[in-house]
Amino acid sequence: MKKIDAFLNNVTMYRLVVYALGGYIGLALVYALLGKLAFSATAMVGSLALLLGSAYVADRGFARLYRVPANSESWLITALILFLILHPADSLASSLALVLAGAVSSASKYVLTWNGKHIFNPAALAAALLSLTALQSTTWWIGSSLFWPLTLVVGLAIVHKIRRFPLVLTFVGVSVAVQAVLFLVHNQPLGAGMKGALIASPLIFLATVMLTEPATMPPRRNQQMIFGALVAVLYVMAWQIGPLLIYPEVALLLGNLYAFAVSPKFRVRLQLVGAQRISDTVFNYVFQPDRRFTFLPGQYMEWTLAGVPYDSRGNRRTFTIASSPTEDTVRVGLKYYSPPSAYKRAFAGLKVGDSVYASQLAGNFTLPETNGKLAFIAGGIGITPFRSMAVYLRDQGVRRDIVLLYVVSNPEDLAYLEEFRSAEAVGLRVIPTVTAADAGLPTGAIRAKLNQELIARLLPDYADRTFYISGPNRMVDATKTYLHNLRISPTRIKTDHFSGY
Repeated sequence: MKKIDAFLNNVTMYRLVVYALGGYIGLALVYALLGKLAFSATAMVGSLALLLGSAYVADRGFARLYRVPANSESWLITALILFLILHPADSLASSLALVLAGAVSSASKYVLTWNGKHIFNPAALAAALLSLTALQSTTWWIGSSLFWPLTLVVGLAIVHKIRRFPLVLTFVGVSVAVQAVLFLVHNQPLGAGMKGALIASPLIFLATVMLTEPATMPPRRNQQMIFGALVAVLYVMAWQIGPLLIYPEVALLLGNLYAFAVSPKFRVRLQLVGAQRISDTVFNYVFQPDRRFTFLPGQYMEWTLAGVPYDSRGNRRTFTIASSPTEDTVRVGLKYYSPPSAYKRAFAGLKVGDSVYASQLAGNFTLPETNGKLAFIAGGIGITPFRSMAVYLRDQGVRRDIVLLYVVSNPEDLAYLEEFRSAEAVGLRVIPTVTAADAGLPTGAIRAKLNQELIARLLPDYADRTFYISGPNRMVDATKTYLHNLRISPTRIKTDHFSGY
C-alpha cells in the first residue's frame, strides 16, 4: 500500500486519469484482437485518432480565441472518455460524427461557461448531442463485464487519490438501492439483476471517472453527496421526457445543472505583485486579482499556468489560498522540491506583472461555526490554510481558543510567524516545532518529533479539542493515527491532504 500511495502522491489527478483511461483502451485493444468485442482493433484505432485530433485542434483554437491558457490534459481526457463510451466509427458519416464530438467537447469548455465556470461535463455533453441527433450511438461499451475488474481497481485508486469516497459511495449506494427496489417491484430476479447492474453497466466508470470531474461537481462535501444521489436516481430510473431519454450521460448533465447552481461561478486572473523568499525552498507569492471573489478561509483553487513546457503532471495544480478573505491580495505559499517539476520551474520564473489563472474554488477544510476549542497541526507548507484562518479571525476580531503546532524540519522554513503572533490577540497560540537535531531554534520554538506523546504533552486538554491537520499525506496519516491512539473521535479530526507537486 505504501508503494501505491507513493506513486499516487507523485502524480496529479489529471495525469492519473490519463493513465487509467490509457490502460482501459490498451485492454480493449487486446480484447478486440482476440475477437471478444463487437468491433475491430482497426476501427478502434481509427476512431481514437479522429477523437484525439478533433479535440486537440478545437481546444487549441478556442484557447487562442479566448486568450486563456489551454489545459494540457483536459482535451486528452475528454477525447479518451468519448472513445470509451461511443461506438467506434464504421462509416464516413459515423467518422464525421466522432470528429464533431471531439470538437464539441473541447469547445464547450470555453463557450458553455459562466465567468469561467464550466456548466456541463464536456464528454457527457458531446455524447448526448450525438445520441439526440442520432448521428452516433452512445453504447458505454466500457461498462461491459469484460472490463469491470480493471475499472473497479483503477477507479478506486482515482477516488483514493482525490478523496471523493463520500460522493462515489453515495452515488453507488443510491443506485443500488433504487435498482433493487425496481427489481422487486417488477418481480425480477434480484441476484442476477443486481450482478448485471454492478458489473455489466456503466456504473463503475461513471462513478469513478466522470462523476468526479472537478470542474462540474459541487465544491462542498454535502453538496457533492446530494449531487451523487441526484445523478444516481436519474441514472437508474432512465425516465423519458418527451424525445429525451435519460441515458447515463443525460443523467450526469442534469446533475451538472445542480452543481452549477450551488458552485462559485468565476475564473480569476491573478497578476503577480511580489514574491517573498522565506528559505531556499519555501516562497510566498502575492497576486492582485482582476476581480473580488468570495471564499472561506482554508479553501483551495486550481491554478493554471501558460507556457509550461512538457510536464508529466500537466500545467494545473491545486493550491490552498494562503490569504484571508479580508485581504485585497491573493497569496499562495509554495515549497520547491529537488528536482522541481516543469510547472514549478515556470512558477518560479514568474516576474512581477505576469499572470496566472485560478478557478474551481472548493474545499471543506474550513473553520467550524461553533466556538469550541481547536488544535491546528501543520506540517511544512501545510501551514497555508492556517494562515488564511488566523488572519481572518484577527481581522474580524473573532476570538477562538486555538493552539497551532507548526512542525518543520529546518527553522528557515517557518513561514508567516508574524501573522500568527499577531493573531494571539484573538486567542491563537503558535508553537513552532523543529525536528532537525542540529538546527538552531528561533524565539519561542521547541525541538521535538511529532508523535502521540508530544501532542498529549503540549495539549493537555486534547480531549476537548477538534483537530485540523494539514501537510504531506504521510504526515497527515501518521498524525491521525496518533490522535486515534489518544481516543480522539474521527468526527473531531479534519484533514487537508496534499500530494507532492
